[in-house]
Amino acid sequence: MGVLKWLDKHFEETILLILLIFMASIMSVQVTMRYLFNASLTWSEELVRYMFVWSAFISVSYCIRKNIAIRIDQFTNMMSPSLQKGMDILTKIIMLAFFGYLFRFALAVVSATYQNGQTSPALGLPIYLVQVSSVLGFGLAVVRIIQYLWKAIKPSQSAS
Repeated sequence: MGVLKWLDKHFEETILLILLIFMASIMSVQVTMRYLFNASLTWSEELVRYMFVWSAFISVSYCIRKNIAIRIDQFTNMMSPSLQKGMDILTKIIMLAFFGYLFRFALAVVSATYQNGQTSPALGLPIYLVQVSSVLGFGLAVVRIIQYLWKAIKPSQSAS
């Protein structure tokens, strides 16, 4: 149970940290190769771009888990605490529908790309491996929203 609890708390940030370290390392090697050795790596920029795409989709669920969003709080801050909670739950339900809708179409895109067999130009990497990041990101977002709604709706027995 300890591993599942740790994954629940740290999965996204661990993946994001690993991707950031690899992106910075690969780009450092590329800059060193280009300016010190006057040679360029053909694959580095493409790989970093794909890792950036992965980090963007994973960060969606991270932001939902941390309840971080770009929003205007002035209107909701004028409401009573119970009305604020209701608005928050309504917002999460709308987000759940939105990310569920996106998840369905992301699956269709990945499936079509997989059947197509398209590969990336420099690495020869199957493009569906890049696009599956949207499926994982939207799927994790749905899971995180359901977790949030479960905690918000169930009667609080103890602080977790």
